Amino acid sequence: MTAPFTLGLVINTWNQANCLSRVLAAVAHQTGPAEEVLIADDGSTDQTQQVVADWKQGQTVPVTHLWQAHEGFRRSRILNDAIAAARSDYLVFLDGDTVPHPRFLADHRAMATPGYFVQGHRALIEQKASPWFGLGGFAADRRRALFQGQMRGLKHSFRWPFPQRRVRGDLRGVRGCNLAIWRADLVMVNGYNEGFVGWGREDSELALRLMNSQVKRLDVRGRALCYHLWHPPADRANLPTNDGLLEKAIASGARRCEQGLSAHLAATTR
Repeated sequence: MTAPFTLGLVINTWNQANCLSRVLAAVAHQTGPAEEVLIADDGSTDQTQQVVADWKQGQTVPVTHLWQAHEGFRRSRILNDAIAAARSDYLVFLDGDTVPHPRFLADHRAMATPGYFVQGHRALIEQKASPWFGLGGFAADRRRALFQGQMRGLKHSFRWPFPQRRVRGDLRGVRGCNLAIWRADLVMVNGYNEGFVGWGREDSELALRLMNSQVKRLDVRGRALCYHLWHPPADRANLPTNDGLLEKAIASGARRCEQGLSAHLAATTR
């Protein structure tokens, strides 16, 4: 049995205020809330600040909005900023365009196990349903998307009576939109590698270093559900470079990264 612990929710976003507002609305209706919420903002210039400020007014838990200037896709850096600012023992990561199931956080809390990080999965909301999914009641929106054929990944759409939990040592299916990690383990491996700039592979490389450090991957299906809203694909011009960084980490058996969380932790103590 896991001793009592605090759980923080980290949501990363960039210029998707319309999506983020629906994600935050779903966070407010969780059956088991987090002890803190951190918004990791990679330099939004739209209405994101107002969305967060308005939502924050109605919350009873601490809400922290971390912002950095947008100098390309620097998700790793802003997530390290959020990890450094977090005060919770266990951090659940969610994308700002991915609407959580009402029991998303309660499920993650129930599955948290020392020595493991948890990889959840997500269903995909297609283009026609993306503008309205999350604006109505959760059950009604999910049913409508299903009836209209606007949901992919049906096996990840419903909580299973008997969820599947499997320890895996590979990187297939690693995604930061539904990931939960003990903060102490993130400190041990120095958090995200900020050498990753541009879309892709930063979550896989983090998972690799965790597993190399004897933190096991617990892959979970049928619990901790979330629903990714369609949007145009991100620019993947830097993916070959990021693939190279991942391959280098695999070859070297990396456990820590050089350019990571430690600089942010040092800044918070000044």
